[in-house]
Amino acid sequence: MKLVDLKIVASGKSGWESETLYFGEHITHLFGPNGCGKTPVVQSIVYCLGYPSIFRNDIYERCNYAILTIEICSKNYTIKRVIARNDVDITVVEPDKTEQRFYNEKEYSEYLFSLVGIEPNNLVGINNKSARPYLATLLPIFFLDQDDGYKEIYYSPSKFIKDQFVEMGRLVFDLPPKNPFDRKKGKLRAKERLTFLDRQVEVSERNLELAKEKIQGINESPESIKIEIALLEGEIENLKSSEANHDDSLTAINRLIKRSKNTVFSIREEAIDTEKRINSFNKITSEIHSEIETLSLNEEARRVFLSFDEICGSSSCQLFQTSSDSYAKNLLYLKDQIKDLERNSVLDSSKLSRLQDRESELKDELSDLVDKRNNILQKSEISSLIDTISNLKNKIFELQGRYDILSQYGYLEEMHINLLRERQYAFEEDKSLSSNSASVSELVKLRSELRQLYLDWLDLLNTSNVSRDITFRDDFVPVLGKESIAQLKGSTRIRAILAYHAALIELITKNSSKPFNFYILDTPKQHEIHNNDLDCYIKALKKLAIEAEVQIVFSTTEYHYDGDFQDKEWTPKFPGEKQKMFLSGNPIGKVKS
Repeated sequence: MKLVDLKIVASGKSGWESETLYFGEHITHLFGPNGCGKTPVVQSIVYCLGYPSIFRNDIYERCNYAILTIEICSKNYTIKRVIARNDVDITVVEPDKTEQRFYNEKEYSEYLFSLVGIEPNNLVGINNKSARPYLATLLPIFFLDQDDGYKEIYYSPSKFIKDQFVEMGRLVFDLPPKNPFDRKKGKLRAKERLTFLDRQVEVSERNLELAKEKIQGINESPESIKIEIALLEGEIENLKSSEANHDDSLTAINRLIKRSKNTVFSIREEAIDTEKRINSFNKITSEIHSEIETLSLNEEARRVFLSFDEICGSSSCQLFQTSSDSYAKNLLYLKDQIKDLERNSVLDSSKLSRLQDRESELKDELSDLVDKRNNILQKSEISSLIDTISNLKNKIFELQGRYDILSQYGYLEEMHINLLRERQYAFEEDKSLSSNSASVSELVKLRSELRQLYLDWLDLLNTSNVSRDITFRDDFVPVLGKESIAQLKGSTRIRAILAYHAALIELITKNSSKPFNFYILDTPKQHEIHNNDLDCYIKALKKLAIEAEVQIVFSTTEYHYDGDFQDKEWTPKFPGEKQKMFLSGNPIGKVKS
């Protein structure tokens, strides 16, 4: 999901309204003094996405609704949400102009989840009844509220799901839930799905192997074949023109001959490399056999020594025990190496045979082309043009066949990778429902990455007085030595929370389908964090935005970010009683920033 633009619409003639505010591709910076109305603007973004923001009274009285345009899969959706204290009234205009209207968070959450590809499960609520995630439970991972977002690593105004942060983290990373409500029913479904996917993977592997055999001997890439087809089609069009003559036919045939020679040369080189590799395998195998013979001679010598009572008279003599154990291990290791080498040699021999067959075919084609070129010299201009065009079309037909084979292999390979991913998820889900220790291997990997990313962001923000011995409880909750983030105070806590969320967002970009491609920061408490540290933080986020296509939205009163052409700066432009405001009109009192 990408943020496109935002507008707040006034309520009545004396209402307050914003201009249409366009989000930057990378950074969107709201910059202005306290009281200019930054927070209501930031709140309106997540409010339109389903977050239950609470506004000041003057916003409820003076503003009618907020309009947010988002982009999903290159299509724009316009979200209009009425600004009201308790009621939910959201209208979504879809790309085909169809309108969807929602009057409760549940239906709107399900709708938006389906748009971004999230499939939430039935989870266990804090009342031990079935509960499903809402946008209000997921968005706090991507949004830091001005007041409560900097007090703990995960703040949601509505906490009704057991282990809510754990479940939201698992949802984002496509992991099975920790507390699925229908465990038995889910276990049966998970087992059936795993069995089905096991069969699908087996079939896919067979199809992929068959397709791989077909592409042996095809040295070009699909892109280079398409380019060659386009060149040949261009030559045909040139020969069809009224200006084409006998020399053009010869030139076209000569180009075909040159391309065929290059292909033969390329295949010959690959065949030579393959022969060298086979010879190397045979040489190494021979050397290993010699090593085995040496080991056998040493073992025979050991047995001879054991036969002398003077050397080892006891039946329980352990004099050569270490040597005997070492012999068995080395022999097993060497025989395994021989098996691997012989297997690779067989595969390369098969490949060499296919390359030689392909080389022979191409040489026949080359000889045929040379004969055709010689015949053209004896034919009339019209006949030579017709023959040349026919040869070019035959070549295009052959290239198209090879392109289709490569494309089919690419399609099957992509499908196989997707099946393996699905099967892994099904395996993790089945495992979690069986042992109640869901996705241990995947969680260990994610926590390891998160730990390193967290350390990097802590260092970038110059976070002192916290332990670098970071562990995790409840999947993703960091423990700094023996302290939780809730135990930290002032600037240290703010830095720790900013670092954690940046690390989590970066981890999501690397290991998730990225349901939301944004990170929104309402005004950090700048009196507790130096501008230099904040500048380093934002510039690092800029780098992340470029690399991972993530939008960063943040507001400040003192720190000013100097962006580039892919960033946007929103500043207050409308006159107010004491200063310029983000919302037009004649505000009564001050708007909280």
